Amino acid sequence: MSETTPRRLSYVARILLVPLGKSGDDLVEQMARAGLTDVDVVTAHSPAEAAVRDINAEATVVRRIDELVTESDMVILIGSVLPQVPIGFATAMAEAARESGNLLAGVLIDQQDWDSPQGAEAMAVLRMELDMLVSLTQVSLATAFVDVLKGGYRTPGAYAPVLSTPRI
Repeated sequence: MSETTPRRLSYVARILLVPLGKSGDDLVEQMARAGLTDVDVVTAHSPAEAAVRDINAEATVVRRIDELVTESDMVILIGSVLPQVPIGFATAMAEAARESGNLLAGVLIDQQDWDSPQGAEAMAVLRMELDMLVSLTQVSLATAFVDVLKGGYRTPGAYAPVLSTPRI
């Protein structure tokens, strides 16, 4: 008798989207209006806790950051105006995600004020903390990018089946 291992033909990553300041909040709202689904939005609540909500929901739940990242696959920090970056919260999310083995990404859309002292500090922190930092010019590109990282758009009921393949 051979053992079998379930195998998925498709994958949906569990993504935490972290807006970096007011510009990040505005970008997340634009992404939601553009149709991005199945990602959780995380904002600072206290040094060890974050408020979490589905991108298309208003109600939040407060969770411990370390527990939250353990249940995710990827953390994406998103913003535009660099002096607005909450450096302490961005660092806390990055450290917790790194300890959990998550992919850490940053998406900057039409980045502004990177040459100010606060903006330069934020850029230095992001470059040091993240696995990848992507600079885009439009929200629509960022929405598509996050959707691809998530695993792509899925038509309801059209998910790939789970197959069982023999272990060798």
